[in-house]
Amino acid sequence: MLRVLERGSPQRPPRERMRTRLAATMFIVVLTAPSPAMSEGRPVAPGNATEKGFEPSSACSCHGELLPQWRASMHAKAISDPVFLVALEEAGRDGGEEVALFCKRCHAPVGHMLGDFDATGDVAKEGVTCMFCHQVTGMLKGEVGNVSQLVDADLVRRAQLKEPKAPHPAQYSSLHESPALCGGCHNVSHPGNGSHLESTYTEWEKGPYADEGIACQDCHMSVKPGVVGPARGVAADGAPSRDNIYSMRFFGPNLPQDDEGLATALLESAAKLELDTQGVLPAGQVASMTVAVTNSGAGHYLPTGVTDVRQMWLSVWTELPDGSKHSVAESRFGTVLEGTTDGGASSPWESLEVKSDFRIPPREMITLNYLYEVPVEVGSYTLKAALLYKSVPDELADKAGLTRNPTCRMTEVSRVVYQSETARTEAVEKPLGQRRLGAGVLRVPGWLALSVLAALALAAGVLNIYAIKAWRRSG
Repeated sequence: MLRVLERGSPQRPPRERMRTRLAATMFIVVLTAPSPAMSEGRPVAPGNATEKGFEPSSACSCHGELLPQWRASMHAKAISDPVFLVALEEAGRDGGEEVALFCKRCHAPVGHMLGDFDATGDVAKEGVTCMFCHQVTGMLKGEVGNVSQLVDADLVRRAQLKEPKAPHPAQYSSLHESPALCGGCHNVSHPGNGSHLESTYTEWEKGPYADEGIACQDCHMSVKPGVVGPARGVAADGAPSRDNIYSMRFFGPNLPQDDEGLATALLESAAKLELDTQGVLPAGQVASMTVAVTNSGAGHYLPTGVTDVRQMWLSVWTELPDGSKHSVAESRFGTVLEGTTDGGASSPWESLEVKSDFRIPPREMITLNYLYEVPVEVGSYTLKAALLYKSVPDELADKAGLTRNPTCRMTEVSRVVYQSETARTEAVEKPLGQRRLGAGVLRVPGWLALSVLAALALAAGVLNIYAIKAWRRSG
């Protein structure tokens, strides 16, 4: 059931405000010290593995369909993505080398374990590579986030496949069916002060999808966006067909790298809009309208991730019969970080807390009210609202040298408003002989339309007479 979060001004109380009073010099996450584990394995920390414990993705060539999917994913580009590299430079500038290492720890976890912090080795530069995820054996006790995965670099591939058959050591792992595996990287707290920079896993954990048993893998590793759950297929060439094969595309809302259109399709399946206003409004007055935005397809908040960077906004405008458009309002969704001094942090690494959080939890709705001036006498006009999304701000895209930074139209709704009852009646009860054909309208003079109808009626009468005579003769 949908729950209306707010009516009126777009400022709602968020989930618990993410605050902290810890000093920036205190580290709640120790980057190198091991922690108590739930199962065997070592934390992602320098010196906890050697090159013998990892193989490059080229060693996974038997996985004919899955390997190309991973190579096209953002996991494979995690340490080489130009947007990340710009953000990494800013993190090092604003937070120091410790913060920069913290970022690399998530984007190149194998490199971090090998002590190759610049990710120059064959495996380290592959970002979140196959042999990292498939050698995870558990999670740090009581923690999901800030790379809390435990790794046993023994070359045993672990996955969701029961009774695996492979030419290499393989083992079933229930963890690989759990969202905690994803949450180990997709919950991020500031390493200095503990403020939440990304809380996608927690948003899922506290929402309805967790109660229904719908995991991260079911949406982001399915056959295509909008389809929930694994599909039938094979994990490798010559392997038996199974019902629980996941895609390795890991599609998310990364529009600049959306070569296959998966990010666009995912965003288009995430939300719905409803627009409500009076059907008849005389010209010249100030009118009200309500737009309801529902998070109908995401198991976490909309938007999620690094929500001070992700851009999602509702645009509302009027469109006149001559095609001209006039903006009514724009409402932006996301988080605003509060800086340490002037209240306007230039990066998350300077922030002590989240100042405001205006987003939409899963299966919930936000309603926004707007006032606008009804256009001059035009007979009718159209009110339109569209939910739009941009992965990164244009300024950041320019710094990263991106050749494109597209905007996705997630969903759109419209409503025709008439300026008099007469105009609405004329539109609903169209003149005799007026019929819509495709995108245009065919208008027929009234006398011609009446003549055609009369001829058709006469022909029908004649045919009826002949039919009666034939029936009598046959009887």
